Amino acid sequence: MLMAVKNNLKLIFSYFILNIKKEWKYKASFFMQLIMMIVNDLFFIIQWVIIFNLVDNIGGYGFNETMLLWGIAAGGYGWCHALFGGAWNIKDIVYDGKLDVYLTQPKSVLLNVCCSSTEIAALGDIAYSFIVLAIIGAPWWWYLIMPFAGILAGLVYVSVYVVFTSLCFYIKRGDAIAKSVEGTLNKSGNYPPAIYNNVVKAIFYTVIPVAFYTFVPAQFMFLTFNIWAVLGAVGFTALWVILAFAMFKMGLKKYNSGNLMGGRL
Repeated sequence: MLMAVKNNLKLIFSYFILNIKKEWKYKASFFMQLIMMIVNDLFFIIQWVIIFNLVDNIGGYGFNETMLLWGIAAGGYGWCHALFGGAWNIKDIVYDGKLDVYLTQPKSVLLNVCCSSTEIAALGDIAYSFIVLAIIGAPWWWYLIMPFAGILAGLVYVSVYVVFTSLCFYIKRGDAIAKSVEGTLNKSGNYPPAIYNNVVKAIFYTVIPVAFYTFVPAQFMFLTFNIWAVLGAVGFTALWVILAFAMFKMGLKKYNSGNLMGGRL
């Protein structure tokens, strides 16, 4: 079991380094994507400066706490798109019958697909998660926690997307559902949880786990550290990862090959 985990981590890291090397050939584009993503993220700070000049807090969340949510969300989005950017190609690969080349490889099909691509702009989101900490004057140990919180949030994000985009194996335009869920996850996690009613919160703790994307990490990893809540978040994330693999594996049984000749280096 431990050896399998070690091998998969090695595969993820190897893919990431290879993808970075490919993009590094075009240095101007590489840095432009990073800078533009950071600038784009920084613009959102303006709206919260204006809002918190009008009100002291929103459901107990002030400017710093809200910015922390945005930092975790940016980190989660960044890590999952940097390490598993290929997950957003699943629909095209399935619909065009291009999974064949992945099926011939000894490693996990889903892991190979997800790691096959890296979005360079996502590195800007990762950098922004630390910039946010600097802006709010966070204590030094928050910088140590942010990578863990970001990776955990990223695993939740990509797992949820894979679970719902696996519907592509069964129905045409199944990816539309995945995009809708992704939009909810990405947007809703940036705002103080107090603005949502109990019904919405119930959904955010189960079907669309927005709470475990940002709310729980922000509250129990940074604001009021609680080891049991952190362990619970890790366990919940693991369940979504397992569900993602299970849904994709079941979907493969419905896959129709495109009979295309091809290979990957």
